[in-house]
Amino acid sequence: MSNVIFACWRGPQGALSEGDLRRVADRITPSNVAGHPHQVAMGTLEGLCLTGPVGAATARETSAHLGAFAGSWPAWHEPGSPVPDGTFALVRSDGGRVELCSDFAGSRTLWYVLTETRFLASTSQRALVALMEGLEFNRAAFAWFLSSSTLGPSDGWDRRIHRLPQNARLVLDRQRWTLDLRTTPIEFSPRPMNAAACREELLGIMRAAIQRFDFTSARWALPLSGGYDSRFILGVLVEAGVRPPTMTWGLASSLHQPGNDAFIARRIASHYGLAHDYLLSERSEDPPAAVVDQFLAASGGATDQLFPYLDGLRMWASFAASGISGVIRGDEGFGWIPVRTVQHARTSVGLTMLRDFLMEAEAEELADGAQRLPEALEHRAGESIPAYRDRLYHGHRIPVGLAALNDVKAPFVEIASPLLSREVLSFVRQMPDDLRTSKAAFSQIAKAAGPPVPYATMGADDDRSDFIHSEPYLRWLREELESGTVEALLPDAWRARLLGHLSETAFTPTSSRTVRAALKRVIPTSWIRAVKARMGPELPSWGFLALRTGLASRLVRLLESDAKAMREGSR
Repeated sequence: MSNVIFACWRGPQGALSEGDLRRVADRITPSNVAGHPHQVAMGTLEGLCLTGPVGAATARETSAHLGAFAGSWPAWHEPGSPVPDGTFALVRSDGGRVELCSDFAGSRTLWYVLTETRFLASTSQRALVALMEGLEFNRAAFAWFLSSSTLGPSDGWDRRIHRLPQNARLVLDRQRWTLDLRTTPIEFSPRPMNAAACREELLGIMRAAIQRFDFTSARWALPLSGGYDSRFILGVLVEAGVRPPTMTWGLASSLHQPGNDAFIARRIASHYGLAHDYLLSERSEDPPAAVVDQFLAASGGATDQLFPYLDGLRMWASFAASGISGVIRGDEGFGWIPVRTVQHARTSVGLTMLRDFLMEAEAEELADGAQRLPEALEHRAGESIPAYRDRLYHGHRIPVGLAALNDVKAPFVEIASPLLSREVLSFVRQMPDDLRTSKAAFSQIAKAAGPPVPYATMGADDDRSDFIHSEPYLRWLREELESGTVEALLPDAWRARLLGHLSETAFTPTSSRTVRAALKRVIPTSWIRAVKARMGPELPSWGFLALRTGLASRLVRLLESDAKAMREGSR
């Protein structure tokens, strides 16, 4: 429900005022939640701001945390104290020492930059670019965004900005004005386990983890789908006496469709006797440029996943307006889809590189030689492909892909993901490959523990990519690709290719959701997974390459305007 902005400076020449922090906070707060007060604390050589609405975020002087802790951590604000468990972003300072801490999974992103005069940290890249009063465009981030839909393992849109890794502690030495980054590598060490004993132990660990979160001191709600994760969490909470309000969202027509997320979720809530809302997420009638701008203002351009937010984020803004402080999400790391090769393992978790679908020379030209896979994410000698796949899921998909989706929602609600707790993920990393693949162990646990309600076969929303082919969005993409910003991003020949593919695209209004759902009911899931594994990596379409280029173009202009507004405001 908030973004955190932290700044400290070496001396008077780098000092920032309370007014500076408030101006940046005003600038990065989405217009549909503007007007809520920010919370600001100033020290002699530092300042902290929580953007409004603050909700369940917590501050103590110039320390703050977003998200939620698992258990009680009374010394959370003290630098040097143990890093809590839970899903959070944590900044802590006592006036002398400064630390940034990420949770075990890296579920929330903290960005930071060290200059000669200032140390800056925020959950918003926009805030940092504004405070630096300029954008130094990072070609590597654009290359990753184009190929994978995210900014890659460590890059930000500005080359000076760094992502805090998962399960990390970053310490600022104020005397030397240097940073000490302390991280722990992810290790998957599968050991032999009896399947039944594994499920029993995992069930106990999950129950304990979920129940350590306090979802009663603030107003937390649980978005409910027709799948495994959210219904399992709900069952454990109800068992412990916690009865959160639940909701599902989608199209009006989905509520009465058997097999649909909306239809199934309502039955689950009814089984537990819980209040349940169904929220419409119909596409906004605003021009695509306005919808995109709202999305980029909230997300900071960390993901291309515009589809869930085509209502212009009105639904998420309504959560803040109705007093919901946070949402309980079912993000997890129990295992991923079957894969057959090292490349498929990598691309399946969103680590697709330009070289995976372009000739090497063309990939190097687009990336300006800047796209490289970090050594820590390379396949290791003796490592099984399923272990590599799931290590990448824990080391990239969760802290980069899923965290970016949390960035979109963060200005409106706090987020807690109990299944990403330290003990849960630590146990998963010891499970045999076959019990992780396709979430085999967890799926069986959830089926046995859940209510006698069938699982959904289709979502409550539109097809994910249909909007790209609609005439309003095609028109917007063409206009954006012809802008001067894209001229600076792409070679002329590549821009012409994208425009050519858009010219060949026609909008087909017929949805394929019902057909897909029918096929899912008659074709065994194991067959579908086997076919997908044999098909190998799924690479981006020309439509998504055009979308990512359009989003990047518009974001560059947004970041430049953030920096300009701060420069002009400080004169």
